Amino acid sequence: MWYKPVIEKLQSSSLFSEVNLIGAKVRAFLDESRFLDIHYAPATRSYSYALIDLRLAYPGDKRVFGWDDYPHEGVAAIEQLASYPHHFQRRGEDGSWIFKASPMRGNVEEEIDLVIAAVRDHLQ
Repeated sequence: MWYKPVIEKLQSSSLFSEVNLIGAKVRAFLDESRFLDIHYAPATRSYSYALIDLRLAYPGDKRVFGWDDYPHEGVAAIEQLASYPHHFQRRGEDGSWIFKASPMRGNVEEEIDLVIAAVRDHLQ
């Protein structure tokens, strides 16, 4: 089960107050309104790592930043990345999305260390 070592690493990071398997995703809470969601489909190695902040003023999408392999057809900023469809995205100060190339490839057990480090950096 892919999620067991991921849950263990999240719990041992001491960043998260609670870590749960919810359906097919792992959710790790920083507090009541901020959490990390990890989706992974072992058959396709499709993944999404997203830091969510429910307090964000943007309608709908409450992601602060994250990595995924969703192709977002028609979004030139993603399609032009050398790592396409793999990408990192974060909110700019004006709320717009900024896209960058990503080293992630859906190896969740290894990549979770990078995700934890990014969350730790974001909190400091």
